[in-house]
Amino acid sequence: MSLDMGVVPSGAELGRAATVALLGRLFGDDDEDLTEGVAKGEFAELVWEGERASTQWSVAAGRTGVSEIVVSVADVYPKRPPGVYRAELARVVDLLQELAKRHGAAFVVEERDLTGASLNAVLDLIAPGSIGPHGPEIYEGPPGESDEDYLRRYLAAGDQRTARLAGAPVALDFSRASLGPLWEWAVGFLQLRAGDAPEDRIGLADGSTFRRPRDADLPMWFGRTAMLSPHTWSDESLRVLDAVTWYLAETVRRAAPGVDWQVGRSRPRNENEGQPVLVGSTGRQYEPIGDVLSWPLGRVYYLRKPNPDRPSPPPAGTDLAERFDFAVLRTTGAAP
Repeated sequence: MSLDMGVVPSGAELGRAATVALLGRLFGDDDEDLTEGVAKGEFAELVWEGERASTQWSVAAGRTGVSEIVVSVADVYPKRPPGVYRAELARVVDLLQELAKRHGAAFVVEERDLTGASLNAVLDLIAPGSIGPHGPEIYEGPPGESDEDYLRRYLAAGDQRTARLAGAPVALDFSRASLGPLWEWAVGFLQLRAGDAPEDRIGLADGSTFRRPRDADLPMWFGRTAMLSPHTWSDESLRVLDAVTWYLAETVRRAAPGVDWQVGRSRPRNENEGQPVLVGSTGRQYEPIGDVLSWPLGRVYYLRKPNPDRPSPPPAGTDLAERFDFAVLRTTGAAP
């Protein structure tokens, strides 16, 4: 089942150059169907296919500009989980809304004027099955908190995280040598959450979804992105991971001159956007939480839940030190 949405000028036509530039974000600057001239009264027919979203665009030529844009959208796999479809749909809606705003035009969905509606409000209307039972977004920070405010709040909790590691059989001196014994100790606390534990499926503003354990004690970063949502681990595991990740990052910062915390900025936008990252002379970002979740923790997962068809190396004390070496090289360009 498809639906139609589009942009209709409220007075003057949409500027051709501005329209082509904006559509180029989706179709590319060299799409012949987009860049070649179209006679007055004719249409440019464009097609954009995502993994789930199939779109057909009709861009009508006016006297000097564009007289109307109509987009037919369909989900080619409607029975699959809706997160990917919502994310792809967000790209289309966001582009159309920007076109309408820039030209003072109307943004219309199924003949309903939604000019000025938020992106989430539109997505909730046209893809209602893709949001969780508690709304389309989740974020535990204060209302209106900026990424810079969040970074300050994250850094302010550093001493509390270090205090959680007080029982480790190693001097917490932020040295590379301390990382091995610390990780060996921490692995003993990392346990999977019960498979039948209650949880909610939550949708984020970017269209992705994640599972949030119900009534759980979660780190402040849990759920800021779908990637930063390791719901399979127990509350104690998440507290330990939060503390170990902080300790690893601070060990890198103190060992590498010129490396410091910043708000992650990525173009094109990716999972680092808005997250606390370390940046040094190379300008490359190291996002410690996602890195630990992706690499050392993966070995622990398969230790707790072995896959006989794909054996995984067991966790080792060197795992965290290897992430330290990677982070230093990434941020400074020099091996530690």
